[in-house]
Amino acid sequence: MKIKTIILEYLSSEDYKSMTKEELALHFDIDIKEYRTFFNILKELEKSGDIIRTKKEKYTTSNAASVYKGVLQGNKVGFAYFIEENKNINDVYIGKELLNGAKHKDIVLIKIIKDATDTKSAEGEVVKIVEKGSATVVGTFKSSKNFGFVIPDDSKYGFDVFISKGDKNGAKDNDKVLVKLKDLRSNGKNPEGVVLSIIGNKNQKGVDISSIAVEFGLPYEFSKKIIEKAETIGQKVKIEDIKTRKDFRDLFTVTIDGEDAKDFDDAISIERDGEDYILYVHIADVAHYVPKGSAMDKEAYRRGNSVYLLDRVIPMLPKELSNGICSLNPNEDRLSITTRMVINKKGKVKDYKFYESVINSDYRLVYTNVSDILEGKNDVYNNSKLNEKLKTMEELFEILHLKRKTRGSIDFNFIEPKIILDTNGKAVDVVKEERRVANRIIEEFMLVTNETVGSHFGFMEEPFIYRVHIEPVKEKVENFINIIKKFGYIVKGKELHSKDFQKILDEVKDKPEEMLVSTLLLRSLTKAEYSREPEIHFGLASMFYSHFTSPIRRYPDLFIHRILKNWIHGRPNTKNMKSYLEMIDETAYHCSTTERRAEDAEREVIDMKMAEYMEQHIGDVFSGIISSLTNFGIFVQLDNGIEGLVQFNQMDDDYYNFDEEAYIVVGERREKIYSLGQKVKVKVLDASSSRRQIDFKFVNGDNNGERK
Repeated sequence: MKIKTIILEYLSSEDYKSMTKEELALHFDIDIKEYRTFFNILKELEKSGDIIRTKKEKYTTSNAASVYKGVLQGNKVGFAYFIEENKNINDVYIGKELLNGAKHKDIVLIKIIKDATDTKSAEGEVVKIVEKGSATVVGTFKSSKNFGFVIPDDSKYGFDVFISKGDKNGAKDNDKVLVKLKDLRSNGKNPEGVVLSIIGNKNQKGVDISSIAVEFGLPYEFSKKIIEKAETIGQKVKIEDIKTRKDFRDLFTVTIDGEDAKDFDDAISIERDGEDYILYVHIADVAHYVPKGSAMDKEAYRRGNSVYLLDRVIPMLPKELSNGICSLNPNEDRLSITTRMVINKKGKVKDYKFYESVINSDYRLVYTNVSDILEGKNDVYNNSKLNEKLKTMEELFEILHLKRKTRGSIDFNFIEPKIILDTNGKAVDVVKEERRVANRIIEEFMLVTNETVGSHFGFMEEPFIYRVHIEPVKEKVENFINIIKKFGYIVKGKELHSKDFQKILDEVKDKPEEMLVSTLLLRSLTKAEYSREPEIHFGLASMFYSHFTSPIRRYPDLFIHRILKNWIHGRPNTKNMKSYLEMIDETAYHCSTTERRAEDAEREVIDMKMAEYMEQHIGDVFSGIISSLTNFGIFVQLDNGIEGLVQFNQMDDDYYNFDEEAYIVVGERREKIYSLGQKVKVKVLDASSSRRQIDFKFVNGDNNGERK
């Protein structure tokens, strides 16, 4: 356990009483030679806002000092809500005059100045800015004769940015630009900024998505040096690289991916041996082409992962590797790392072995086509040997899936919305994309491989990067239980295991509230992340789980490949274990951060394009269900997965309040009730791709709401 974690746990314990830094050093039995290092750690914790130093030079936790740490979520009007990092308190309202120079996305410390009531949030004041969110803003430039201003794409900033004549740097009216903020004026005036770069005219194809990439700091261009290096690697496997490898080129091997996929991380071979199955999962040997510590490796680490933004991919590696020599393209020799697993009819991995290998994929298959074959529909491949192998894969999938489900793994079967873009990049349709049998086969085979690799190093107690998913927070579980009671689902006990969550999903299957309950369940879980310490993966009910199967698009997988290759060759991973462990911690934290950044950017693009699609349907009426209730309005989800907001100020038949405890919205006069999962009809009042927002209004005269 890291020293910072140990210090925080002690300071948070019930028995702890405020101590000076010297008293803490004595408590932890710190050698006098290490005092400076220990005191620097305390300074770092104080700087990050995790601990507070009192006027008497004694240390305590932020919470104990009635000061809370979290992030600000702004509002276009100028105020903000404070979201506490551990969700120990509900969101706190921060008035514009009490932000004290802080802005949207800043990490701050606040104190409560007014407690919450039944109808109002608590109010607070920013006492310290721990970390500024961003010194840059992406927005639309509006020109004037002697100056200009930028309207941020993210309206939560609550201000426009003034641009003086000398700071335009060539920006023209309606250009999307990246602006650096010079200052945030405390006198209420808009901040000044300077245009750093021009992304393109807002009406130009693809500029909207590029703007989001810039907004989230995604490095979507490779340096000239990296591109030149990638171009020298070549696109053919060298004979000398094959000599020492296990040759699996005679195995019948296929890749199965989406129709638009261009980078193929994984390929599958399968055989029968009596009642056992022999599953070969071949993963691209990216580590062979990206040496540790090289410029290419450092760039891949910086990016952390590939990012998928509808019509484009911002890759972790240049296309010469990701789509070329590393990709397991059909009818091409490719270097790979193969996990050969012998699996019995109960789904137990009886034996496994890892190889540095060479393969040659026979087919590049597509999920839809494979699913059609296995579901008895269309057969576009018309190959009896292929069909036999696919049937064997399906058999093993069913065995593995049953085993995983029996042990308590949670199996979400979301029908994801898919946005269809035209040739100009405009959203023209939103359809449901099912997770069919072929998708689930590959998913199951990757799960068993990731678990086999993770377990191998977990039992060896070797330094490693695990994919962990800690148990959900008690308060969130209780909230989820209380909500689903309203649908008639009774859960016994307050401590839910993963099996209990899966039981709920089984109960709601094929019912109208299935998607809603599944979404609420997902929101009640913690976020999975990377860690050096092996912990339970709650969602998969697995003790040792890793990310190993996607080294083209995830850096942790590439990191683990190096560990596995060293183990195969009997080489040590390091000569300096202390430094190596610190590096693993840093890598795990960094990759967790870049993953969250990618997910946030992907979500913003989806929100933007859904709003763009609904711009065509302003005034149209749709059926949907209430998906969320807040103190400012009601969210409604349509059948195709699009979600919009009915604001209370648009519900003009009464004055409505959100009863958080009962989780309902109630009208004061007529006592009409709106509750979660309720079927409603809404009209599209407004939709804006620039604001990434859809506004609904309940249709008058329908059966929306119920009498109390």
